[in-house]
Amino acid sequence: MPIVDMNRLKGNYGAACVSARLSGECLVRAVSEGTDIGVDLYCETVAEGTPFLHFWVQVKAGDQCKVAADGYSASCSFSKDKLEYWRRQPVPVFAALVPTDWPPTVEPPVYIVDITSQLLDGSPAKGSSKTLASDFVWRPGVRSDVADFLEKEVPRSTARLQCKKGVLESVPTPSPSYEISLPWVPVKLYEMEISEQIRRTAANAILFLYESRDITTENGGFLKTMASVLEAYPGDPHWETWMGRGISYHADLRFKEAIECYEKAKGSIQGDPNINNKKNWIKWVEKIQELIEKAATNINITEIR
Repeated sequence: MPIVDMNRLKGNYGAACVSARLSGECLVRAVSEGTDIGVDLYCETVAEGTPFLHFWVQVKAGDQCKVAADGYSASCSFSKDKLEYWRRQPVPVFAALVPTDWPPTVEPPVYIVDITSQLLDGSPAKGSSKTLASDFVWRPGVRSDVADFLEKEVPRSTARLQCKKGVLESVPTPSPSYEISLPWVPVKLYEMEISEQIRRTAANAILFLYESRDITTENGGFLKTMASVLEAYPGDPHWETWMGRGISYHADLRFKEAIECYEKAKGSIQGDPNINNKKNWIKWVEKIQELIEKAATNINITEIR
């Protein structure tokens, strides 16, 4: 006969308690037995009658959850490995802390830790674990606490998550909104990611237009704007930065400058031993050489088909 210890009962109770609170407001899917590696519940908010945003929940129950003296917050220690796992996830992760006397006689408060937002500060765990404190609490019998969490906090955390990719994202809404809200994020910690995202977006926007043969006089203004962004990266080693500038200058009949940029793009590819012998990159070099020859004879890129 298998033995069921008290910690398993507490964990089972905590997960059921959190699932019950959420199930009245959103879609909840429990993680299958034997596949829990740091997430207990897969959840999806419901807005205007349709599924909206995904988030994950890890439940902690029992004595490992420490309640503050004022009763308004709680904290729990999380292993470094779990924190790194949650940091990599594509959706917001929250921890639900369920401290309760045992056996439970009353419905307990549930303390919520916004793990995703707290990990954005980049501070490492000291040793093998790190203690995180709750950001808000679901009071017993107060349905609006859960509803507010789903309506406000999940969207904010969803937006904050994007700053790791260098994107300052607005809070998602189920329907287009005139007012756009951006949650605060620690921008200084993500300056490099933001700068790189801006550069990559501008360069690839021009490249995609070129590849789809959509370089026209009508989008000349857009090309100039994107090229002006790339001009802020004068020493950048990436080929697409120079290629983007070259295409824009070529469309603007700045042939000499276009050729200079094309040459730098070609040199960047040919000087990279990791790619210069691959077929797709050899083809790019051939395309660039063709553009150089066209620009040298003052043929507008819009005339090239």
